[in-house]
Amino acid sequence: MIPFLADIDPVFKVLAPRPADWLTILPEIAVAGLSLLCLLQAMFLPKALRSLIPITARAGLILVAIMALTNGPWVQSADVASFAGLLRQNLPTDGVRMVFLLSALLTSFLAEGFLRERDAAVADYHHVLLVVTAAFMLLAQSNHFVTFFLALETAAVGLYVLVGYLRRSEASLEAGVKYLVAGGLSSALLLMGIVLVYGALGSAGVADSLNFTQIGKALAAQSAAHTVSPLTLTGIALILGGVAFKLGAFPFHTWIPDVYQGAPTPTTAFLGTASKAAGAFTLVLLATGPFAPIAMKLAPLLAVGAVLTLLAGNLGALATIDVKRTLALSGVSHAGFILAAVTAALVVPGVTAVGYDVEQVVVIYLLAYVIGTFLTAQALVSLPAVEDHRRPQLALRGLLRRSPLLASSLGFGIGSLAGVPPSVGFIAKLLVLTLLVSAKLWWVLGAALIGVAISIHYYFSILREAVVRPTEDNEELAPLEIPSGTRFLIGALTAASIIGGLFVLFGR
Repeated sequence: MIPFLADIDPVFKVLAPRPADWLTILPEIAVAGLSLLCLLQAMFLPKALRSLIPITARAGLILVAIMALTNGPWVQSADVASFAGLLRQNLPTDGVRMVFLLSALLTSFLAEGFLRERDAAVADYHHVLLVVTAAFMLLAQSNHFVTFFLALETAAVGLYVLVGYLRRSEASLEAGVKYLVAGGLSSALLLMGIVLVYGALGSAGVADSLNFTQIGKALAAQSAAHTVSPLTLTGIALILGGVAFKLGAFPFHTWIPDVYQGAPTPTTAFLGTASKAAGAFTLVLLATGPFAPIAMKLAPLLAVGAVLTLLAGNLGALATIDVKRTLALSGVSHAGFILAAVTAALVVPGVTAVGYDVEQVVVIYLLAYVIGTFLTAQALVSLPAVEDHRRPQLALRGLLRRSPLLASSLGFGIGSLAGVPPSVGFIAKLLVLTLLVSAKLWWVLGAALIGVAISIHYYFSILREAVVRPTEDNEELAPLEIPSGTRFLIGALTAASIIGGLFVLFGR
């Protein structure tokens, strides 16, 4: 027994985390600690003071975001590996960390009043929300399939809870079950792919065939010698299929409309931003990282996927009149834009748009999508509805008369999602189109432009109902009271939707 322990000791010394490693994930530790604090508050605070819980969550998220923006060991300008190569930090991972923090913060603002109106527990929602956020932040930094899968499944379990959170709503419970089934299938695909890659490369002599760096080196050597095994390629295809589920790319997008429509609207916004960001950045991480040596095999697959995703999302959104379902399917088309950007990076390694590389373009696109989604979701949440899962476009009529502020929130949100200049959404789409031009992917560029043209119709059909279509002459429309906090939030996001694009172009 003693010799066995002696053999383990040197290995443990190599793999054991250093104090510097813990500092690199201090924002993630802070968010996880914040989730525990919210849970403790729910346990020990009297009922009259439990309104402090969402305030604690939001204040904590703001402080973590400020910390993540300041210089420190948790901010890296170049690739830095930590925890014996399990994690990897660089500038784009710091950027996508901010996407998750912003999504969680805005979801908290949406959720508080929404949940109280439906007599649902606010504290539990925030606890799960923060756990999912911390898991997503770790997922973006993964450099090993063990940390990758654990972070992804931790986030997935939390999202199952958030989707089915309204226990008195049959639609919410049904959406939770559908998401559980779809998520289980995606996890099975992903895990099977990881196992195949692990076995195929491990039998070829790779010491740690779950480590992204070692997988990349092994694939580079095998690709140069034309000895990449079919088993390895099958595993990679299954992994990308599992990631496509999370991203909502064709043909793995069919669960999105039903789940997004049935989920509570704040959860729908979080799914459409943070969950999509996790899938998008994971795709970038894998395609431009360990799988980069077989880029020429992956590029045609992703290009076809991008075109089909753009067409499926936009044509599907064109055929529905429910606002939540329209936004869900439009999110599929946004996944197509992200696939197109990754394809450009595979065809022309190192391709840039206005000085931004592909990882930075994806982060900018995700931030623009967050702003547009939450501006639109704020207008929906503020509108009274008997059933949250039924948000027909007709229910928006008279919104301009009832609340010009909410109408402007909807307008700027839809404008950013549609890519109307000079919004940040327009600049984000322009960057992706620039990448496609640089990579000379003309047919993908054509599909993207057709998708934009189609999206203008269904996006502006939503605005037409809210602003242009008249109501009955004798119909009484009570004005909507908007809290001061909501007014500030709408103003801040509106300013970001306008100024953000100019900052991206001229702040380089």
